[in-house]
Amino acid sequence: MTALILERQSDRAAAGDNGTVDRPPLIRLEGLTKIYSEGGASRTVLDALDREFYAGEFVCLLGKSGSGKSTLLNLISGIDTPSRGSVIFRENGGVLNLTTLGEQERTLFRRRNIGIIFQFFNLIPTLTVLENVTLPLELNGAAGNPRARAQALLDRVGLGNRLATYPDKLSGGEQQRVAIARALSHDPLLILADEPTGNLDEDTGDTVLTLLLELTRDAGKTLFMATHAPEVARMADRVLHLDHGKLVSDQVWREGHEGMSG
Repeated sequence: MTALILERQSDRAAAGDNGTVDRPPLIRLEGLTKIYSEGGASRTVLDALDREFYAGEFVCLLGKSGSGKSTLLNLISGIDTPSRGSVIFRENGGVLNLTTLGEQERTLFRRRNIGIIFQFFNLIPTLTVLENVTLPLELNGAAGNPRARAQALLDRVGLGNRLATYPDKLSGGEQQRVAIARALSHDPLLILADEPTGNLDEDTGDTVLTLLLELTRDAGKTLFMATHAPEVARMADRVLHLDHGKLVSDQVWREGHEGMSG
């Protein structure tokens, strides 16, 4: 983990004044707003967010439970749609406004371009470890040998000897390692992780987090992780807080919350 912290600090040192490495933006949020109706009243969870996120960047999103972290990830992935505003991706040299697509088009875009890691693993219980990791490749009609790619990823996460095992026979840490391999199997543009260590004990969570960062950095992937654990921030290229519906940079947030952590 120390090596990863040093790598993050090296990246930060090479960055521009805005604290980001000089890479092209992968995602742009424009006026992104999400309003829920509750008991006849409206509640603004995300309030006109304007941000860019960069290729190869690890962004840590902090915020207390209920602050809207999962909502933001759902909007970026196209699982949900905003009340107003846009999520724009740079794709194959062009740009794509995800929020203008229909549900089926968003599903296909997500299946091809986004890997998602959930707190509760979300593995398919009737499929083996190998079948769970191979599934995204098969859904995308991947060329070559999907099973060989899936097996290679499972070898990297230390589960090459559990290919025929079903999820209920694995520990929580092992299930999350399978979920990481599955999220990376189709070579996505973006990895979204929603509290990926929240259901694990501290030691197992540290191991899983270190593995996730190694794999995403080795592959040059953009990683966007929502968490309420401030210690994760030490390894991120950029730290943002969701505070009353706004995205606030780490330094600015702390200046307004003296004596508080996370």
